Amino acid sequence: MTVRLAIGCMRLSTAPQRDEAGATAVIHAALDSGVRLLDTADAYCHDERDVGHNERLLAHALGSWSGDRSEVEIATKGGLTRPGGKWVPDGRAKHLLAACEASLRALGRERIALYQLHVPDPRTPFVTSVRALARLQREGMVERVGLCNVTLAQLELARAELDIAAVQISLSPQDDVAVRGGVIEHCVAASLEVLAYRPLG
Repeated sequence: MTVRLAIGCMRLSTAPQRDEAGATAVIHAALDSGVRLLDTADAYCHDERDVGHNERLLAHALGSWSGDRSEVEIATKGGLTRPGGKWVPDGRAKHLLAACEASLRALGRERIALYQLHVPDPRTPFVTSVRALARLQREGMVERVGLCNVTLAQLELARAELDIAAVQISLSPQDDVAVRGGVIEHCVAASLEVLAYRPLG
């Protein structure tokens, strides 16, 4: 199994007091240290007026970095909204399409390397969200598709609809739900990339 380090960029945009210059320096330091995967999301912001802040921040930081930007992969997400600063899932097909288009603009890219469903939406049939992701891939807007915060049953359902490249889950010594629930075992058996967040708890 290949292991690579990534930097999760959420706190750079959700902190109450932002430091744009400091955030850019953090991203540059990570890249200078060899990190080549940056994890972001349109929902990494303060509220609905601020959607895409983290993606724009990464685009700016990459644009001002002196290294080889072609080696850097950006993984972003859609399907989570921020009304009034809350975190509210929206897995409707029309939302995911609009969110992906907005992410492309924010990142300044023609195609997203890895686009992930941020979280299943309990108000939308899961297969509806998955098929929307498949459409984004067919239309060339995203290269690879991933899922976040899913159960084994949801992962199996999704893989019956399209190729899933990666699964992002909370995984740490204090949180082994993904291990006990069979998600990790399934990913290893199917050679899916596992993106673990909060690895230190």
